[in-house]
Amino acid sequence: MSPDRTATRLLERADVVARTVLSQQAFYQSGLCSANQRQLLETMIGAAIWYFPQSDELWTGFISAEALRALADSPSPKAVKLTKDHHYPRKVAAAELFALDWSGINEPAQEVLNRYLVSYGQFNYVLPEENKRLVKYQKTHLFVSPAHAYEQAGIQLLQLSRPLLKAIQAGESELAELALADQIE
Repeated sequence: MSPDRTATRLLERADVVARTVLSQQAFYQSGLCSANQRQLLETMIGAAIWYFPQSDELWTGFISAEALRALADSPSPKAVKLTKDHHYPRKVAAAELFALDWSGINEPAQEVLNRYLVSYGQFNYVLPEENKRLVKYQKTHLFVSPAHAYEQAGIQLLQLSRPLLKAIQAGESELAELALADQIE
């Protein structure tokens, strides 16, 4: 898909999310909205965010130490399954959008898009089992920050450049060992 088409799709989806949040915000914030209904609205908006076109450009540059160790130890690093864990939980993003004062925002779709690119769409690479450990710390009522969730789940993140990750995935395990020893980025 061309970059222009991806950008158009992103903005169109951001527009739908913004319109939906704006149209449902009064109900969401009212006493008529039960906790169950509020959760459903957050799930719907969170799912919509999850379906935005994803790009490797949204990678934070962080990978878990366990994932890097798995890549270093594997005879076939390409076979190591890495999960894209959203740095910012989708339902938390939805709750934030519903809580936002939209009155001073002239371009709601652009606001949602900017938040997606800067925060909501960002992801880290972790192992699938780490992703499962993170889930309980990323629930809306418990979430404090991405750093806190990772700390609570016992996951250490290490910074890595994209070219270095590609080289490690291609089998250069000595680079993974150096990165684990904090010798390179």
